[in-house]
Amino acid sequence: MPDDAPEQGDAQDSLAELAKQVANVAEQLAASHARAQARERVIDHLHAEVERLRVGEQALLLRPVITDLQSLRRDLLRQAETLPEQIDSAQVSSLLVSFALSAEQALERCGIVPVRPAVGDAYAARQHTAVKILDAETETQHETIAEVVSEGYLDTNTDRVTVPARVAVWRWKPVEETPSPIGQEETVD
Repeated sequence: MPDDAPEQGDAQDSLAELAKQVANVAEQLAASHARAQARERVIDHLHAEVERLRVGEQALLLRPVITDLQSLRRDLLRQAETLPEQIDSAQVSSLLVSFALSAEQALERCGIVPVRPAVGDAYAARQHTAVKILDAETETQHETIAEVVSEGYLDTNTDRVTVPARVAVWRWKPVEETPSPIGQEETVD
């Protein structure tokens, strides 16, 4: 029996050491879990702050457009209330042009300007959309603008066309000559 006593003591020491290590691992695990929870709270807080900033930034960016749209709406309503009973097409046209200019100013405040091609300008696929193809009368008209259907828009910050102008384009088709028959003799009557 005396021989078993040292083995039991070693087993108890090993068991105590193992229990101490398990307790140490449990403490480390609990500390790691607490750090993970703290990180999650920080991430949630940062996410909420980013969302608040995004909403604020959007409102700040859209403020000039919102202000211009409110002014345009107010002007439209005021004009609608004060229109004379008899209004001719020239007056309507003038009124609509003034509202279009108000919209243009709102776009310019956002860095967008109209692209106004002219008849005779060279057609450029990046700036224009061909909505109609017309047969050119001369070869010099080939790939030039025959008619402007609508203006386009350019972002001045990026120098890129956001909406291409819609145009009709001239295309030259050379007249094919009919070949004379080879080897056929003309008969004279």
